[in-house]
Amino acid sequence: MRRVIAWVGLAFAAVTIAVWSAPETVDARTSRHTARSGHHRVHHRRHRHHRRYLLPVSANAPTAEIVFDADSGRVMAIANADQRVYPASLTKMMTLYLTFRALQEGWLHLNDAMPVSAYAASASPTKLGLYPGQLVTVDDLIRGCVTESANDAARTLAENLDARFGRNLQQLLRNDIAAAQADDAADAASDPPSAQDAAERAGEINEMRALASGVMADGSEYDFARLMTLQARLLGMQDTVYRNASGLPDMEQVTTAPDMAMLAYALVHMPVQYYSYFSIQHFDFNGADHRNHNLRFLTSYDGADGIKTGYTQSGGFNVVDTARRGNRRLIAIVMGRQSLATREEDVRTLLDYGFAQTGTVTAVSSTLNEDVLTVGSTLDFPTLQTSGVRRIAPQLPDLVRPEPVTTAVSGRRPAPNRPAPISSAMR
Repeated sequence: MRRVIAWVGLAFAAVTIAVWSAPETVDARTSRHTARSGHHRVHHRRHRHHRRYLLPVSANAPTAEIVFDADSGRVMAIANADQRVYPASLTKMMTLYLTFRALQEGWLHLNDAMPVSAYAASASPTKLGLYPGQLVTVDDLIRGCVTESANDAARTLAENLDARFGRNLQQLLRNDIAAAQADDAADAASDPPSAQDAAERAGEINEMRALASGVMADGSEYDFARLMTLQARLLGMQDTVYRNASGLPDMEQVTTAPDMAMLAYALVHMPVQYYSYFSIQHFDFNGADHRNHNLRFLTSYDGADGIKTGYTQSGGFNVVDTARRGNRRLIAIVMGRQSLATREEDVRTLLDYGFAQTGTVTAVSSTLNEDVLTVGSTLDFPTLQTSGVRRIAPQLPDLVRPEPVTTAVSGRRPAPNRPAPISSAMR
């Protein structure tokens, strides 16, 4: 019996060896590799899917939304108008707004080279991967903020602007305060405000003056945030506080959907060579293609040309998007969503609803007080002080503009006069 079992075992082993040793046909080999590679591709796709779309969001992330006409200011839909929310990378909209103002004044130029500090380089992702001592052009830093939402680029802009032009921006904004006071006086002459309204406005002016006085121009991101907060007040963003230039988490850095509406309005009305940055779809830097985080909206929504996305765990998924169809431009803001997909769906729904509206929108009943915006309200847009005329001579020498300017990493010449991504007719 033992011999029988032994012979059966030897026979089985021989057959197995013969099968495994036989040449594999081409069809069989192709089928086997296709099955294996298919398995790995599916696994890889799932891995990327989880990394990109299943980012953690606090269940308590505050939410808000608004869609309005960028010309008339008419609100077509709004929710949680008085809810303070965390702006995340929407913060970079204000960083870029002040950068554009410096460019308008002629202090700054797109091909100026800015040095990267160790602090700026240490910013957590997303980032361009800048390193201490590197020289990067203003144009590249703007593109990095718009597309990759690069925190190291935002810090570099903030530190350099504050160090070189902090006093200039301080005086520029003080001029804006004086202009606002002159407007208030002219309005009061024809329509005197109530004692309460006058007292509240005086308090706002005093707060702006205090913010301006606190600017140190010490080249720090935190000091630049003072300028950002002051600019916010001048745009009518009374509930917004900035603590950094990037949008990295800070519980004191807050805003509201109506406040973001004021900033979006100001950016849309920037000269086209500045506003058009927000329509850039790709940015090549250091041999890497940085895709705009808002690429899906820009490439698939009719009339889309900006503006910015944002995400933090505590604030959720945020976006400020705008589109123009014919002679109508709408701006939609969605804050605190639980996923990228929900954010995308909701902002499209708001814009679709707005473009479908014709005539007058009737205000809906609300239990909120009359000072809170509702459907049918009209936003009180700020008076924009963006003449583009140099009103203040720089107090420091301009940034060095070598010929040609070459970034230390990319090794390419940035073109100082790159064509704008969109024409003025498409704004």
